[in-house]
Amino acid sequence: MRPLTREDSDRMSDSQGFQAGELFEMVERHDGAATVVALSGELDFGTVGQVQARLAELRDEGAPTLLDLDDLTFMDSTGIRLVLTACEDAQRENWSFRVTRGSERVQRVFEAAQVIDRLPYGDPTAE
Repeated sequence: MRPLTREDSDRMSDSQGFQAGELFEMVERHDGAATVVALSGELDFGTVGQVQARLAELRDEGAPTLLDLDDLTFMDSTGIRLVLTACEDAQRENWSFRVTRGSERVQRVFEAAQVIDRLPYGDPTAE
């Protein structure tokens, strides 16, 4: 077995074929008075910051907001913290904030964290 060279290392890092930004997308749309923030891909430590910043802006504007988690393929504990913090902000600031139930994977994460029954759910098609 030969030792790894710099060329091997470069090939390994390039073999993924994607950039971190390609694994996550945040799209916003307005539906009546509500702002729907639709997330797709992976919500994790590397991507949660931009969602957090946008939700803070919407909260400060008092804009009714639906966080659409239906197209997420992955969510870690930072995503749970994001949702729970937004829920706390909504109660404290009298801000209309809801989330969709999310993909099956997201539902399993919420269930494992024992928060699945504590979230304010909304339907993105009912807006």
